[in-house]
Amino acid sequence: MSKEIFKEPLGDNFFSNNFGKKYIHKREFVNNANSVVSLDILDDMLSKSNIWNNKNFKMMLDQKTINFNDYSSLSIDITGSNNRPDVDKVQRLVSKGASIILNDIEKYNTNLLKISDELQTLTQGRCQGNLYFSMASHKAFGPHFDLHDVFAFHFEGEKVWNIYENIEDSPINHPIFRISSEERIKRAGKLVDQVTLKPGDLLYIPRGQYHDALASKNGAIHVAFGLTYFKPIDLMSSLWEKFILNDFMRQDIQLNSNKNDLRVTLDKFSKEIVDIITSEETLEILNTNIHNWPYKIKEYSIKSLVLEGIRYDVDKSVRFERKDNKSFLVSGKNFVEVPKQYCDLTQYILDREFVTDRLILTEFKNTSKSIITECIENLTNMKVLK
Repeated sequence: MSKEIFKEPLGDNFFSNNFGKKYIHKREFVNNANSVVSLDILDDMLSKSNIWNNKNFKMMLDQKTINFNDYSSLSIDITGSNNRPDVDKVQRLVSKGASIILNDIEKYNTNLLKISDELQTLTQGRCQGNLYFSMASHKAFGPHFDLHDVFAFHFEGEKVWNIYENIEDSPINHPIFRISSEERIKRAGKLVDQVTLKPGDLLYIPRGQYHDALASKNGAIHVAFGLTYFKPIDLMSSLWEKFILNDFMRQDIQLNSNKNDLRVTLDKFSKEIVDIITSEETLEILNTNIHNWPYKIKEYSIKSLVLEGIRYDVDKSVRFERKDNKSFLVSGKNFVEVPKQYCDLTQYILDREFVTDRLILTEFKNTSKSIITECIENLTNMKVLK
């Protein structure tokens, strides 16, 4: 995938010097950027109106969120009546300088899905992409930090990114890290760099790094892929059941306990936690959680199924046997004789976990299709093939 879309790999230097530490700008990183996302592709995606709703379609103007009701209308389709973005209302707001934000955009674009999959493979993170469309001189967000690493790929127009000096220490999705816009401006610190992104560019911003961006040309489009990684705090939810099953954890603490009693309770509490956390089972849970952390990204391949033909699963409780110049299908104490014209074909099928039309036709080129069809029908009727 990286050879098809990325002009070069991120490289060992990125992971040793920048990953999780420092922002980096890579120019012309994406091959044929306008074939991945462009204004025409954006129009095409937006026109698929039935996929957009108040969860994945947002609009902002001059750092303020626009109410969904202000750019939506009631739409009637096969799913019933739903509020969907209204073309005329959305376009009017865009003409006034509003930005469009499309969440989980990789689900609707094959090439973006490939980039998401590649980033997950490289980082072992969990990836989700949002598309940002902006008009010139209208900023959607002020100085802010993200709760995840950001890989921003630029596809249309130009956008200037401001990088500020300060980085929040390992922020997570918790009220303690929900800071007002005024406070964010104070905590961002001094401007240390300005990076102009053009089509094909990549900007990596580590989690917690203060930044903002402003389109310098109308119609700027970038897709920000957010990468989150498994944290020790995530392990706590995985171990919750172990705490529940621990007899001590479920015991009541007596209300009349003195401080010495409470100290004994805390010592016991500490010991039980240590025993749980240092067990081999917990080590295996942690290993499994990290391995399964990235989203499982799968693409359809109906075309390959068409080429392979119909698949038949073979009942492995049935076996093929030859005896006294005769052939039989045997299941337990039951058996049925196999006609000679079907013997080789039946044995071939019974030797496999599954077969397809293509496999059979390739292996038995000199056998008439009528014989093959009859054999498959007979085995299907007997539930040998399913």
